[in-house]
Amino acid sequence: MSKRNIFLVLPMAAALALSACGGGSGGAERPSADEIADVFTSGAEELGGVALPEEQATCIAEALEASDVSDETLRAMVDLDEDYSPSDEETTLFTDTITSAATECVTG
Repeated sequence: MSKRNIFLVLPMAAALALSACGGGSGGAERPSADEIADVFTSGAEELGGVALPEEQATCIAEALEASDVSDETLRAMVDLDEDYSPSDEETTLFTDTITSAATECVTG
């Protein structure tokens, strides 16, 4: 997968995890890096059917797991929860974290 393609997939993942209209999944347990990576390697239809290579997915997932992004936001991403609605602050944190991780993991 080219570097350009990863930057097409990641915004879709962010939009999926952070869009929608309902309430959050309060009290969600923080997903593991493996669970997060599975979202990126599955080629889920919700992510445009494009899967990341395992090494890149794992690198991004580890960065997300170690970040200050809330457990609820990460759980919503893993569960492909279209009803999750984070705060603007959480959306910015998630987007900044995933963009930074993608840059680091793709360009090294």
